[in-house]
Amino acid sequence: MSVRDLKEDDVGYVYSLPILPEFLTGYEFIRFFIDVNENVIARRGEDVDGLFDMMRIAKDDRHKLLKHYSHGMKNKIQMLLFLLMKPPVILLDEPLTSFDVIIALEMKQLLREMKSDHILIFSTHILQLAADLCDELVVLHDGKLSRVSADLLGRPDFEQQVIELLQSDAENEAGAAGNGLGQCQDGTQKEKSDAGSV
Repeated sequence: MSVRDLKEDDVGYVYSLPILPEFLTGYEFIRFFIDVNENVIARRGEDVDGLFDMMRIAKDDRHKLLKHYSHGMKNKIQMLLFLLMKPPVILLDEPLTSFDVIIALEMKQLLREMKSDHILIFSTHILQLAADLCDELVVLHDGKLSRVSADLLGRPDFEQQVIELLQSDAENEAGAAGNGLGQCQDGTQKEKSDAGSV
């Protein structure tokens, strides 16, 4: 991938709580999405039924209004959109959490394949999913990011190491609070009596 500024179309986002036009059927929405985005769509000429088959959405469900879809089915529709567009950067919020086991495994494999020519960034509470898919990992805890060494990702004690990292961060914060110091926005510490500038 060449280096250049990102455009809006370069970034795709999969929401944890899908926002879809509930007055359309699943089939109508995918067909509409393909028609509206025909100039930028990666999978031109895609058979809509083939897409639904790939996501294992039953034929009867394809023609139901989206408002009657389960959370998992709405997530499948959302994933279809990014499969169609294949943007270079994909942001996923809690991916795979509402899929059944078979679809989750298939989607995990698809995400692995896409890593070779896409940037995937996702949030998850499932450490094993992060270990399976990530090349780099940061943990967000109490509003702070902590980088996890890439060496830990393949280790059998990966989850325990992440837990220890979080506990260590919490203990360091407790120690700073106990010694009368407060954390400033620039990362330095000041006496709590200077609370106005902390």
